[in-house]
Amino acid sequence: MPNERLAEVHAKNMLSAHLGYEEGPDGPAEGPCASPISEVRGLDSVRVGKFYPRGSIVFIEGQPPRGIYVLCEGRAKVSISSAQGKTLVLRIAQPGDLLGINSTLTGQPYGATVATLVRSRIEFIAREDLLRLLDRDKKACLGLAQALSNKLIGVVDHTRMLFLSNSASEKLARLLVKWCDENGKRTSQGIRINPGLTHEEMAQMICSSRETVTRLFADLKRKRIVSFGDNAIFIRNRKALELAARC
Repeated sequence: MPNERLAEVHAKNMLSAHLGYEEGPDGPAEGPCASPISEVRGLDSVRVGKFYPRGSIVFIEGQPPRGIYVLCEGRAKVSISSAQGKTLVLRIAQPGDLLGINSTLTGQPYGATVATLVRSRIEFIAREDLLRLLDRDKKACLGLAQALSNKLIGVVDHTRMLFLSNSASEKLARLLVKWCDENGKRTSQGIRINPGLTHEEMAQMICSSRETVTRLFADLKRKRIVSFGDNAIFIRNRKALELAARC
């Protein structure tokens, strides 16, 4: 890796540590936090819970793994970037997700950047503490294995959407259907979804451009498949959306 690139990664690592853990949180946070490792014996003595304001960097791609972050409340964007500055949003983390678990277990640098989309409560467990607890409580490894399996399923689904869809419109429709299934709430206006993402960030999820996503949403609105309001997207005609997604 060129020296300039190493310097850039180091600077980003320092920025991540500064924003994501020390200065980003705005206060301590305690309370139940359901996750695949919540039943690990001794966890309460090593976990640290804090609130992160919207837009906080939790950790950044390339940073050495300090430990895992458990998303207790809120949502976070998980993304990767190229050396040319292109960004791909891999997924939107939900409460209960383990962030940075692969790197924490393997000792490899974090493979993605995580930033909060809303004010979020996140627990941190240092790598050394987690490995020590897992070594003592073998049953807890099953929960981690299931979490990693679910994560792999999500990666496969996202890859299928990116590479097996024929057009940007099909990719966007698939993404909206996925959000309906995961977090959609039925209302009198349709199925309400709150991705909390800009058109630019949605474009980063489907390898497209902001202009294309804006145009596609305008077309879906014209066809009365979706509507907008109250910082939400309402799916008014799911069958038509599934047809566009070719589900």
